[in-house]
Amino acid sequence: MSTTRATRTTATEGDWTLTFEDGVVTVELPATLELDAETGAAINEAFVSTLEREDVDGILTLLRVENPIGSGVFEAVQHAGDVAVDEGVSRWAVVVEERVKGMAFQSKLDGVETRIFEDESAAREFLD
Repeated sequence: MSTTRATRTTATEGDWTLTFEDGVVTVELPATLELDAETGAAINEAFVSTLEREDVDGILTLLRVENPIGSGVFEAVQHAGDVAVDEGVSRWAVVVEERVKGMAFQSKLDGVETRIFEDESAAREFLD
């Protein structure tokens, strides 16, 4: 990851936040978020827009949602992974409290080296 870039952009809608800084897109999905197909589509719109206009090295998903993840969300994750590969992103870190949710995300991300973490610092280190 380049340390000379410090571009910061942020998109928010409802409870989630997408931030781009220093080559990393961070998507924060808080505990209270209802992660359904509609929310997944809104996140993907901001995500794809960021990937297309910025020089992205890595992606960090802070998956803190407590509620079950809706089935339509996994299609959005798969689409996001496909776009990430097309845009040259090679690493994706997912931070979770429940590894099973991270593994479900990971299973939809082909072509991107994806790792699951329980510690945000370790995930950011992986993306450096």
